[in-house]
Amino acid sequence: MLRLLSWPILCAMLLALTSCSNFDREFTVQSANSTVEVYTDGTAFVSEFFDIEVKRAENYGGVYVDIPQRFTDASGGVHWRNFQLAAARRGGLDEYFSMENNVPGYSIYIGMEHCKSCSADLPKVPTKIQIAYWLGRLVRQEGDREILFLPAYMGRVHGQGAKKTLTLKLPPGGTLRPSQQDRAAYDVTRSAPNELLVSIAAGKGDRVLPDIEIEYPAGTFVIVTTGQRVQWWLSDHFLPFISILGPLIVALVAILKFRPSWLVPAPLITVDTKITQSISPALAAYLFRNWKADAAKAAFMASVCHLAVKRTLRISSLGEDAEASDLLAKQDRRKSKAGRAKWYDLPAATRLVFGGIAKQPSAGDRRRVKNARPDVRDELHRTVTEEYQKIRGKDRWSLAAAASILALGIAVASFSGLLIFSAAICGILLVLLIVVTMFRHPERFPVATGTSEQFKQATFLFVGLPAIVIAALSYIGTTEVISEQWPYLTAILLHIAGIIAVLAMLRMPTPKQRQIRNNILDLNRYISGEINGPAMSVECYEHYLPFAVALNVEQRWTERFNLWRESQKMNAYAPDWLITS
Repeated sequence: MLRLLSWPILCAMLLALTSCSNFDREFTVQSANSTVEVYTDGTAFVSEFFDIEVKRAENYGGVYVDIPQRFTDASGGVHWRNFQLAAARRGGLDEYFSMENNVPGYSIYIGMEHCKSCSADLPKVPTKIQIAYWLGRLVRQEGDREILFLPAYMGRVHGQGAKKTLTLKLPPGGTLRPSQQDRAAYDVTRSAPNELLVSIAAGKGDRVLPDIEIEYPAGTFVIVTTGQRVQWWLSDHFLPFISILGPLIVALVAILKFRPSWLVPAPLITVDTKITQSISPALAAYLFRNWKADAAKAAFMASVCHLAVKRTLRISSLGEDAEASDLLAKQDRRKSKAGRAKWYDLPAATRLVFGGIAKQPSAGDRRRVKNARPDVRDELHRTVTEEYQKIRGKDRWSLAAAASILALGIAVASFSGLLIFSAAICGILLVLLIVVTMFRHPERFPVATGTSEQFKQATFLFVGLPAIVIAALSYIGTTEVISEQWPYLTAILLHIAGIIAVLAMLRMPTPKQRQIRNNILDLNRYISGEINGPAMSVECYEHYLPFAVALNVEQRWTERFNLWRESQKMNAYAPDWLITS
């Protein structure tokens, strides 16, 4: 079977590794010409033309144009330019396009649409690509001067080293800063009174060229309002803010979860009687023993004792060899008002144990209690777990926090251009989680019985999961993460870790559940005589006797009761729930 499935796996690997196209082998940018018309409101309309030579008949079908939005001012502050696409054309006609977010700006694909029924190849002829868009926020204030700043080259096509020209149409009154005229980078000439021509020689692609900065007197451009400044500040800090917001939510959830353990109050000097009235003795047995396997026996015997003190049956002793008799008849539980009150006043776990005892064969009017334990053990554990979960309730805040962190992570990945990259990482983590869960909890993945179901299961395990890992690894290995994206990739990984942490914290006890367990520990101390509690009486002794059985201190509790009887000169205690003959 493995040999048969190895071929599809190998084919999937080769397909994934050869799916990436090499644009340098398919296209050549012969020239790039841009025209930037700047208006007095601080915005500009940009029109760019790229002459593309298609070198291969089989090609990707289009090119990408990168529009920079991120810039750094003279003081080192990072800002974002406003961008709005106006047109995308090929050969003078409107062309299909798609936009992808990235940290530096937008990456816009212009070319043939990729679909199953259409060809994605550009014809092997000279092709002219045009893109037009609006840019905003191109003016900054420096003292009593206003500075118009423009990048030397507004776009690039996969770092091609073609000759580029940039025509700047400017408002009157501007002066080009001489310090910005780097002759090695580009040449600037004045082609008209309010027009500059920037020539960038062909050379190595992806060069970092200095901005073109032009000084204007104050008041040349529209005065920026306070609302615009606030809007700009929010746009500048939006992506960093949502990048740290997810980890902050995780920290807040952790603080709320662990806060009760940090602020542990002083040891109680009494027991909260309301808590013991709201839980079953079976749950007390499981909580006291931290849900270990040996809690099942104590929970069963505590429930038997609870049935006795509630006068639902009579028992011969509190030991494992006890016998039960005088069970509350089913007709009494249904018809008699007193019987219904006795029955429905009992917790679900206690009623379950009663049903198990009632099913046992009787010798005369007596039934062996321990014979019912194997029959109800698993169901008793499930019932106690449900009771514990009801106390917990639905942790909607943690679920909302996990959903919020997920949404923030998706937003960061989308705006930083790492959405598919992050999805590939999550795919690998998901496969690892499935594999680890299969080894640790094989009972959750039962083996299929039918032939077709077995084939589907084998296909999923030996083809589906490896294919996901191979595709994800190939994409991660062939995708370049630029320097500006690394901080946001780290933030995305922190978001993923935060979601895992919050979901893991859903398994932690809530403050109410911790309060109940702490009260059980205090109850153990009270029964042992270490702290104060309710005054001893026959009613108090019978009320806490099932819990004493659950905590395995019934002998100590009975000794304390006998000492109290002697101090009260009370006659021998002969409860009606105890079989004495």
